Amino acid sequence: MNDDVIRLSTLVPEYACHYKVSPQEAAYALHELIVGLYSEYHVKRVEMVVPGHVFWVGRVGDSQCSQKTYKIFFNGLIEYFNNLFCPSTEADISLFRCYCVSESEAKDIPAGIVYLSGAALGNWALGAGIEPPEFILSSNARDGAKKDKSASELKEQEMGTISKIMNGFVNIIKEVDKAHRELPVDYDSKKRADKIKNHVFREGLKYPPIFEALAA
Repeated sequence: MNDDVIRLSTLVPEYACHYKVSPQEAAYALHELIVGLYSEYHVKRVEMVVPGHVFWVGRVGDSQCSQKTYKIFFNGLIEYFNNLFCPSTEADISLFRCYCVSESEAKDIPAGIVYLSGAALGNWALGAGIEPPEFILSSNARDGAKKDKSASELKEQEMGTISKIMNGFVNIIKEVDKAHRELPVDYDSKKRADKIKNHVFREGLKYPPIFEALAA
């Protein structure tokens, strides 16, 4: 998929990541952008349909235009972003409403098969006298948002690993303390406690010998 092409369903999270704001704030900002475009193009210029080179319905996993003919209206975009920053129990934020010309009816389709061109949207906004967000204009900014998101997810994974390691050492300390403080209740308990104490005496709390003793 072209770097300029953005899937509608990923637009809000990538925008939020780029500007380090909440998804609700990102959805609100994009909602305001579309409302501004609506005021200029629909209200003032009486243009009914969103240009097909700016927003269009593609296919699952492919930004190529759907075999069916669709029309996207301002109200569909306004409603979509409005539901993201002000969700209701009745709204399904995974769906997007547009008009299917091929079937002569309005349809709710997955937002993931709706695409937009960042460059075309930026130029469309400039044509309305609206300064588009840098994120919309720049494919580098969108790549940066994706990298920031990946880095954040990696950091969370690293913190999870560190937490597990620390918990493991805490458990070791508890077992060593138990081996020294508590009297064994049977032969196997005494044998295990002696093994732990011997390893601590010889090796300290080195890994992996102490773990082998604890696992015995």
